[in-house]
Amino acid sequence: MFLVDILVFILVLGLLVFFHEMGHFIAGKACGVYVDRFSLGMPPRLFGIRLGETDYCIGALPIGGYVKMAGQEDVPQDDEAREEEYGDVPPERWLNHKPVWQRAIVFAAGPLMNVVLAVLLYAVLAGVGEYVPETKVDNRIGAIEPGSPAVTAPLYRIADNVRPGEERVDYDREPDTRGWKTGDRIVSVDGEPIRSISDVVYAAIVGGEGVRNVIIERPGPDGSITRYISPVAPRMLSEGDKYPRFGVAPFQAALVDKLSEDMPALAAGLQPGDLITHVDGEPVDVVTFMERITAMTSGETATLTILRDGESLDIPVAPTVVGQLRGVLFSPPLHTTDEEERAQRPVVAAVQTFAAADEDEDGDTGNAAAEESQEADAIASTGLKRGDEILEINGEPATVALLDEYLRENPGGSVTLKVRRPPIWGGLLRAESIETAELDIEPTGMVGLTWRTKMVYRRYSALEVLPEAFARSYQAIHRTLSVLGSLVTGGLSPSDLGGPVMIYRVTTEAARMGYSWLLDITAFISINLAIFNLLPLPVLDGGHLVGLAVEAVRRKPVNQRVAILVQQIGLVLILALFVFVTFNDIRTWILNIIP
Repeated sequence: MFLVDILVFILVLGLLVFFHEMGHFIAGKACGVYVDRFSLGMPPRLFGIRLGETDYCIGALPIGGYVKMAGQEDVPQDDEAREEEYGDVPPERWLNHKPVWQRAIVFAAGPLMNVVLAVLLYAVLAGVGEYVPETKVDNRIGAIEPGSPAVTAPLYRIADNVRPGEERVDYDREPDTRGWKTGDRIVSVDGEPIRSISDVVYAAIVGGEGVRNVIIERPGPDGSITRYISPVAPRMLSEGDKYPRFGVAPFQAALVDKLSEDMPALAAGLQPGDLITHVDGEPVDVVTFMERITAMTSGETATLTILRDGESLDIPVAPTVVGQLRGVLFSPPLHTTDEEERAQRPVVAAVQTFAAADEDEDGDTGNAAAEESQEADAIASTGLKRGDEILEINGEPATVALLDEYLRENPGGSVTLKVRRPPIWGGLLRAESIETAELDIEPTGMVGLTWRTKMVYRRYSALEVLPEAFARSYQAIHRTLSVLGSLVTGGLSPSDLGGPVMIYRVTTEAARMGYSWLLDITAFISINLAIFNLLPLPVLDGGHLVGLAVEAVRRKPVNQRVAILVQQIGLVLILALFVFVTFNDIRTWILNIIP
């Protein structure tokens, strides 16, 4: 698997570099510049072929590439060095002898080709089609975090005849209602269209803690849609938060996968493939469904509205009361039906306090952001940590089956677990230890369901492919520029910047999820690479363009000594940035492996 990951990373990096350097190459050739070499990979040269004046080759180090042109000087040379290298090339074919506008085209063509690559990749995704989780393309709200801005957000109704973008509201009057709800659809934030809840999370982060105007559509019981404008300011919700949040999670459709034997859901007549849309008339997704069911511990009955084969049905279900360790998830899941897994020792997969993340129901860890921000509190209350291996349950050898059975049968009781806490990095970061945890078993309602991820097929017609590709590229450019702006204004911390290690991680993870994820992340990285190269830093294409702008204004080249000094400073800055982002990558990696 590691070799496959390395190969994916090299292929992605090679594609990004190839298109970037091809831009410089094509522009240089078009302007009549002598191009000595087009190399994919850095020296030493492994192999290649010279066609005409240009050597097309592969370098030994797969970490970049370059186009070598006469008169192209990342580090300024003196006349003697220039003559020695390209003395036989006519002066009019040297890059530094070309008009300013032609040199600007050559330097700008590299980043431009990275944008072209992104458009092409997005076009492939739009045209070929892809199966993606519904959450990736759904802008509905799922679970809402208690105490978050979304809970008390004011909502002002928008008249039906008001067109999008023309909303005018008197905020001095009382709002029509308050609080976002599960199932609400977020259409836009400050005029920017919202495709998924990840866009909402991004909008909260890059804009700081100021008020946002959020357009929301709320479905009614009869299928009607009511539009609201909701002015609300995201904020930090817990001590562990780094950035402000609205407090909403993606809508995870409650699509039934399996039903447990001798449990209420099966007895009530639910079937695999049923889509649960409401509980007692209120819209629900997986998380909010489980919040309602787990809170029912006194013999109550819930009416589930489901969709089955296009037909809406109401089914009453009375949850049974079982015990669970709230906030502790195990691997394998305690309710697995696989006999080999049930004979294994349970290992703590996650420790968190997000109430909706009930492994007893679906094996999911719930809202990741809530897990991360609240995990410290859960550790303090349970004594368990991620990675702990359960050795004994009340003095008996531990198995998944034994722990599952004991917890089910003892709601309101307690359990004593003996756990092995494994070492980290051979004991350098943490030594191995044996711990004992006394835990309360919390009563919880349960109906016996597991969930499957709802997948949707997304494909655009031939006439829609390019508009969609350009729209996604524009969104990627806008996001990247917004992030840069937030870095400058302090809205984002430089410690969140990533480098080569981060690119390796996200590309290999995307590859495991499927070709569409890999193409998507590659397109986004290509946009990032284009904008980074246009930054006005010496050595980068943007730095060269700034130098050409100065030359155009002065009507003569920049003084050579000044140029050399600026290039040296720029090289130091780039190297420092490389070291900084690599340090960030390593720090993040280390933090992720420490429970």
